[in-house]
Amino acid sequence: MPTAHNGPTEIWYEAFGDGPPLILVYGIGGNSRRWWSVFPRLLAERFRVITLDNRGTGRGAQPREPWTMADMVDDIRAVADAEGLDAFHLLGCSLGSLVARHFGATYPRRLASLSLLCPPNGIPATPEDMSLAILWDPEKPRIESERASWVVVHPAPFITAHEAELLADFAAAEAERTPARTFRFQLDAAAAAPSPDPGVNAAHWPILLLHGTADRLVPPENARSLHAALPRSGLRWIEGASHNFWQHEPEQAAGIVRDFLTRALEATP
Repeated sequence: MPTAHNGPTEIWYEAFGDGPPLILVYGIGGNSRRWWSVFPRLLAERFRVITLDNRGTGRGAQPREPWTMADMVDDIRAVADAEGLDAFHLLGCSLGSLVARHFGATYPRRLASLSLLCPPNGIPATPEDMSLAILWDPEKPRIESERASWVVVHPAPFITAHEAELLADFAAAEAERTPARTFRFQLDAAAAAPSPDPGVNAAHWPILLLHGTADRLVPPENARSLHAALPRSGLRWIEGASHNFWQHEPEQAAGIVRDFLTRALEATP
């Protein structure tokens, strides 16, 4: 698979499908495999989908020193440059949506649209849910912490019906485990960065906000407050969906994103 370089840092990425380019940026601690297969495949029916492994995750570089939001933004730029893209559609989920907003503020002329899935905007989860979702108890088998996290990011009926799929996803993640320092570096970089909203508001490309109504990790009020801060954005909801809706509601999520991107293309002069 191809790689891009942001200075000495190697970024692994994959491109598939035909059509206008769409780069996907995953959230905290996750690499591109965490999109699972259905959501990106459905998008690739109309777009050339490019997924990347954020620095510190997956198959790319594993820096041991902290990095900044600017570094993560330029990792996306490096992938776009490696693919020869002058402009492209950009989609990020969770923490990846914040990186995508910063990219839009930093390189507004490189974007054709911006899609933000379950975007955080300063309204935290409960301490219990945050702990269940991203912290691991070193005194217990890791699978116990993994199971505890499912209830925060998936609806209960999905967990019951798809336990085998969730266990397979856990096994794959364990095979290329994200170092604990990556979570810390990503969170610290996000906290230290100024708001990207003034730069995003100064641009003119369309913006989609897509959120699950039952999200426990990034409560729905985040999407409402971000919609108010980005007045030209369109806000869509997936009823009953939790945080990782690209996994448990991939058809509905991909349909909403594809409709948005199609309208964005039709509006392009």
